[in-house]
Amino acid sequence: MAAADADGYTKVKWNGWGAKNRKMEVDAEDPSLVRHTSGKIIRGILPFINTELGDPSQAMSKLDNTPSITIEEAIQKLQAPIVNPPFLAQMKEDLKEDQVKSDGESRVTHIFGKNYRDLWRMRRGMINRAPDVVLLPESHDDVVKIVNAAQKHNVVLIPFGGGTNVTGCVEPNPFETRRMIASVDIRRMSKMISIDKQSRTAVFQVGVMGPDLDEQLGRHGFMFGHDPDSYIYSCLGGWIGARSSGAYSNKYGDIEDMVLAVKLVTPGRGVIETPVAPRQCGMDLKHIIIGSEGAIGIVTEATIKIEPLPAVRRYEGWLFPSFEAGFAAFYKLTNAGISPCCLRLYDDDETRMSFALKTDTPFVQTVLSKGIKQFLSTVKGFDMNKVCLCIIGFEGTQTVVDFQRAQTKGIFCRHNAFNVGTGAGDNWQEKKYDLPYFRDFALSHKLWADVFETTTVYSEALSLWKGVKDAVRQVWKAEGKKGWIGCHTAHQYKTGCCLYFTFAGQQFDDNDMATLFAIKRAATEVMIKCKGNLTHHHGIGYEHVPWMPRYYQQGALDWMLRMKADLDPQDICNPGKLLPPARKKGESDAALEERRAKVMMFDKMGLPSAKL
Repeated sequence: MAAADADGYTKVKWNGWGAKNRKMEVDAEDPSLVRHTSGKIIRGILPFINTELGDPSQAMSKLDNTPSITIEEAIQKLQAPIVNPPFLAQMKEDLKEDQVKSDGESRVTHIFGKNYRDLWRMRRGMINRAPDVVLLPESHDDVVKIVNAAQKHNVVLIPFGGGTNVTGCVEPNPFETRRMIASVDIRRMSKMISIDKQSRTAVFQVGVMGPDLDEQLGRHGFMFGHDPDSYIYSCLGGWIGARSSGAYSNKYGDIEDMVLAVKLVTPGRGVIETPVAPRQCGMDLKHIIIGSEGAIGIVTEATIKIEPLPAVRRYEGWLFPSFEAGFAAFYKLTNAGISPCCLRLYDDDETRMSFALKTDTPFVQTVLSKGIKQFLSTVKGFDMNKVCLCIIGFEGTQTVVDFQRAQTKGIFCRHNAFNVGTGAGDNWQEKKYDLPYFRDFALSHKLWADVFETTTVYSEALSLWKGVKDAVRQVWKAEGKKGWIGCHTAHQYKTGCCLYFTFAGQQFDDNDMATLFAIKRAATEVMIKCKGNLTHHHGIGYEHVPWMPRYYQQGALDWMLRMKADLDPQDICNPGKLLPPARKKGESDAALEERRAKVMMFDKMGLPSAKL
């Protein structure tokens, strides 16, 4: 893949989510209505915003515009590139001409990921540090040449897949003011190298995007089964780097369960390949590489498990009288050994948002009909302000699907759940990748939205859910603002589950970013208190680095830092991500803490120190 017009970054928005021609927008004739990316009308957005984010007594009849700067204006804000002439000359010798790019569009589109913090800055032209060059390898050998040259000439390398990361993993460190930074865009590395149908494995270059990966497998009657929210615009390498998880993890596993072996190119130890086997003996190095976020090298190829295309797929919706009731049903289902492909439970706040964002479809008209509401409230005793939506999916043979549905129905009905049929499941399948488009719409209309997630043990899960929501609301209350926060659980394990939070507010001024950081800090403190992870599948990036010295025992952290130094002796591999800076010889605790604070998230925009 050599043609410039085939490169992924030329097809997606530089300051938003997804393809350039897809967006949610206000209806041209009625400004109180919004059109979905499909063109269908969404009637509930403005009432939801008025109720949850505004003052209902002064309800808005239309939304204000907060437009972005243009890409031409963004390019004008780029600083002059830092050039390492020997490295650049080596790259032009080792790679083809169109694999080395330093034009404005290439540099701008490789600065940030796709969370609210990233897009808020990009849309305002707050560009502190851009990559100096973008490299587009097409093979493992190309990456070896890039890494060897970078090690020789002390050039920083940042792996870049689909650019959908939401924790700062692809962002250049603004404190890199002397070394050249190269963004290594792997999306041209998209081929299936081999397939073993008998063993149900395949080897891929890791730049392959989600739909392309499944299309190549589909020709042979297989699929991968990994379906994160970023599926359309993210790649296998990004999933491996961030230790990703997908909507179907209950059946097919998380990325570490789906990848058998990887090939890693490191500056300090050359190429490292892990063995291909159903189960490793001794230390499994694969698990050190998965989740390493480009901080110890660049993954080029992976051997993955593949799944036969299922004969039957059935997705349906249920309503529970409360989040606690649904949670109890999920717990019993999981511990009974029933593992539906997909199992998502939205709390009451997120259920209201889910209904508000629905397009005009028969499902919405059915679920929200007066008859259904009356039945749920009078016969089943539901408080309609507490009702929670569940989406459950089954895949496999007809026999397996029928058995799991029967087992599920028995458990759900004992928890007073109500089945709303396959319309809800079909609607979820149609809209499951749409939340980032709503986030972009919010940014364009004086609003904002963001997400964070965690995993904890079952005994702490409900306390964490309540505690995080209370902590976030206290931040808004202390600032005299109003916001909305909802949660859903989307990944179930034998011992615990993932809790995924979405939150939103109104745009006021540049202090909105300080509010975001206050929310992030307050929520993370609750997560740590409730035995939660810093993240479940979004990665560490630099966003979670301030908490890493508390999340890991000091000995473990020191060991990881020593491993990083051995594999990457000049710290050229995505510096500032995943791990805090290592202690310098003779450095005191106070000096180390001060130096770490300067390169962590909270100081990157002149906001309060990262000291926690």
